[in-house]
Amino acid sequence: MRKINSWYLLITMVGLLCLLALGSRDYSAYQVPAASKPSSSATFDFERFTKNNPFKLNTLPTTPYGPPWADILMKTENFLECKGAAIALCYYSGPGPTTPCTLDGLGIANCTCYEIPSGQSYFVDINAILNRDVYLKTVAACGKDGSKCRPTGSLQAPVCEAINNNTLIPGADLVSAFSLYLAKQIHIDPTTCATPAAYAGCMTAPCKRTGKIDPKTGLPLVQCGCPTFTGLYQVGTAINQDQCVLQGNYVWSAAYNVATPTPTPTPTPGS
Repeated sequence: MRKINSWYLLITMVGLLCLLALGSRDYSAYQVPAASKPSSSATFDFERFTKNNPFKLNTLPTTPYGPPWADILMKTENFLECKGAAIALCYYSGPGPTTPCTLDGLGIANCTCYEIPSGQSYFVDINAILNRDVYLKTVAACGKDGSKCRPTGSLQAPVCEAINNNTLIPGADLVSAFSLYLAKQIHIDPTTCATPAAYAGCMTAPCKRTGKIDPKTGLPLVQCGCPTFTGLYQVGTAINQDQCVLQGNYVWSAAYNVATPTPTPTPTPGS
């Protein structure tokens, strides 16, 4: 009963989250196996983390809306439930001061994120798995939309095992995923940004521990290398539309929830 109640709590809260689809929509293009579609090119790499360790970046177009690092959610089943390892929570990252995201000029945003302790439930967008081999194994086990794996199905997703074994991205101390761990402490009030712009797609991105502690939450702070993508997106806090595109070298850690209504895009100078 406790597990069921926890799942209903999640369903209630994700209605407020920019990361989760509230309804399911049928997209014929979404049903096309990723392996049969052309690959996307990447302007970045994770060599600073992986070094000489074998790693194959997932460049498959996991949705019609972009590559894995676009962090796209098509429907609720896309979120896979895992439990075990410590993960990085970048949901609140952006302009700072505690958890800023700054562009490195090489296709990656350096985002400071919270380390969520091990033993907690966390969630992974199946469309945003950055390890190609693990993505293909997860799709084979869970289905393209993830519906065969927890929490909607009975199986544990292979991506959970890879994260718990710290093999998703070799060389990383931990990876970024989503968690409700701070939902009561840091208010969730997502905003859909109407102007396409660059944002950091942090889901399953590699992270390194910094040894620093956030005095407000008491949680360790980690540094994550989040690939950037340009498009419509939602951020995890209440902001005005003129705050969607940050000044200077800052970008939001964000994602795009296809089922969330978006305002009509408004062109801005330089867009």
